[in-house]
Amino acid sequence: MSPLALASRRRSLLPALALTLCTGAAFTVVTAAPSVAEACGGMFCDNAPMPMPVDQTGENILFALDAAENTVEVHIQIQYMGDAEKFSWIIPVTAVPEFSVGSEQLFTNLLDATVPTYSLSTVFDCAENDRGGGLGIGCAAVVADAGFAESGGGFDTDGSQGEEPPVKVVTREVVGPYFVEVLQSDDANELYTWLTDNGYAQDEDAPPIVQEYLDENHYFAAVKLVNGADTDEIQPLVMKYEGDEPCVPLRLTRIAAIDDMPIRVFFLGGQRAVPTNYRHVLVNPARIDWVSGADNYNEVITMAVDGEGTTEGRAFVTEYAGPSSLVSFDGLYDELWEQADFVGVESPILTPSYTVIDALEGMGLMLCGANACEYYHPMVEPLLRQYIPAPPGIAEGHFYRDLDGFADLIDLEAWDGEAFTTAIQQRIVEPGANAVALLTRWPYLTRMFTRISPHEMMEDPIFHQNGDLPEVSNTNQATQFIPCRGSSRVELPDGDSLLLNEDGTWPELPEETPWALAVQTVPMKGAPQVESDFREVVTAKLEESNERFEYDNGEGGCSVRPLSRGAQGLMACSVLLLIALRGRRRR
Repeated sequence: MSPLALASRRRSLLPALALTLCTGAAFTVVTAAPSVAEACGGMFCDNAPMPMPVDQTGENILFALDAAENTVEVHIQIQYMGDAEKFSWIIPVTAVPEFSVGSEQLFTNLLDATVPTYSLSTVFDCAENDRGGGLGIGCAAVVADAGFAESGGGFDTDGSQGEEPPVKVVTREVVGPYFVEVLQSDDANELYTWLTDNGYAQDEDAPPIVQEYLDENHYFAAVKLVNGADTDEIQPLVMKYEGDEPCVPLRLTRIAAIDDMPIRVFFLGGQRAVPTNYRHVLVNPARIDWVSGADNYNEVITMAVDGEGTTEGRAFVTEYAGPSSLVSFDGLYDELWEQADFVGVESPILTPSYTVIDALEGMGLMLCGANACEYYHPMVEPLLRQYIPAPPGIAEGHFYRDLDGFADLIDLEAWDGEAFTTAIQQRIVEPGANAVALLTRWPYLTRMFTRISPHEMMEDPIFHQNGDLPEVSNTNQATQFIPCRGSSRVELPDGDSLLLNEDGTWPELPEETPWALAVQTVPMKGAPQVESDFREVVTAKLEESNERFEYDNGEGGCSVRPLSRGAQGLMACSVLLLIALRGRRRR
């Protein structure tokens, strides 16, 4: 259907609302309170788990593993702040990849769907306050943060004929906003010189590390923005290549890495993914401050992956493993986007009363109001800026909202209907359709997380699939028992109990309390092999902590204790409970 044919439908359509190598937002869930055997009071309030704010300072990467075809497809979310002309990036790869651009919305949906949650179901465990029965109410929420920006043929690169150049350009192409060259060399210093001479800014500490990859027969993909592209056009880069061992090139990353850099990896495939040469860690849930919304989550992960000195900082935690159907398709793709066709159109003014903006609104890609425009795909605005730039001094929202009114000011030299159509297909339609295809094809999704410092990045983590492992839920729930007097007791998912401070805050555990429950290695098949098991030590340390406090649900008047931030939600539940009981009396 042409843009002109969309005119009669435009105002009846609601825009689709858009809600972030080597081979080899927010949602809320109210859960039902668990039944608690022999709880004196029996009144309870569920604190609904909420997602942690997504930390975008780290790196997020998605692997799609096709064992049958022996291919790896990797999507890298790129986070860059700086001048467009200074953007440059080299990636070691063991095979020459096929390149394309990916969907930023796919990362947003992955992060939102699988973010860990920590919630407390609260039981009023006071015999003197027993009203009988119980009333479940979804109320105050808990949980905080968690955290990846980062053949054949060939070209002579030195102008000579018949001589093998020190750096060979194996492929060269434009991929969306990127100019990509795949390079082959034996000498890191020659490669460093070539990259510098060709506009790729490099760190002077890179050659020794680059040489390691070259000695392992790696190619390098060199990436920079095409001339004229701005940083708002950056979107995930996709590479597909032969191999069965997905890996993250951390050795090269360490040059510019920060201490405890967050790295999150997603895997789509037929089975659960696990680290091959890194350890796998189970976190001690008692180290997480459940009362204050797990706001110490990053610290816990950092300490746990250090593995009490057994992992040298090279370990991952599994945050989710299970069906990929958990991930929403919202904002990824709409069949209406396929209708973008401006080939042969000589001006953004299609008719005196119908413009390219009207057509894009009809496709659900944007919507302009009185003072501004909303964009339902991150690539719409930068493409408009490229092909229909607003005149100096006129706000973009005002210009696009009344494009036909500014017909005399439109830059027709910037407009190219065929190029604009191609850009929409390559930057919006195809990445979205591919994202939907990936989620539809692959039934299993794994999400792993680590925080790692440069001195620990001495080995590239590689991963494999193991179909014998259980699923891992991202929804974590504990039960808080409120007594008449003394400290509240929290029963953790692993069965251990911990008494809180009398003001309801999470206690400071004994210094020797492990941050991990266990450190594992995971074979290609079968159950994990436990290298270090800290469960007995953890239980003993929790008992030591509990000796400092008292839990009393006996007889006598219930004492009034100050509420911590995490317990303030109980007050809201109490108010709702009183309203509910009052309503019953009215009947």
